[in-house]
Amino acid sequence: MKDILESLGYEAIAFASAAEFLAFHGQSPIHCIISDVKMPGIDGLQLLRILNGKGVRTPFIFMTAFGDQQLRAEAGQGGALGVLSKPVDSGQLVAMVEAAVGGDRNGSEDAD
Repeated sequence: MKDILESLGYEAIAFASAAEFLAFHGQSPIHCIISDVKMPGIDGLQLLRILNGKGVRTPFIFMTAFGDQQLRAEAGQGGALGVLSKPVDSGQLVAMVEAAVGGDRNGSEDAD
């Protein structure tokens, strides 16, 4: 995913976990967050809640192999732009990222 975004001119930073992302957050501008839902430790929905609690309104995109209606509803209620099903279609990913950043290819995306 990081390679796809970089090939399109986006700056992308990958993190091994939500905790690693949270330790980095605030060190550099982030214009879009792409996160898996199921991760060890802090999961994607918990990450969204943590960021919402801090007043962070960075566009958030989920990807998951477990995209049931309840998850999609919870993500939407939390303010996520959308939930992409795995395997992620690169065209859908690019369209959602472009909608999130408004074509600003100098921004950073978190690709978890």
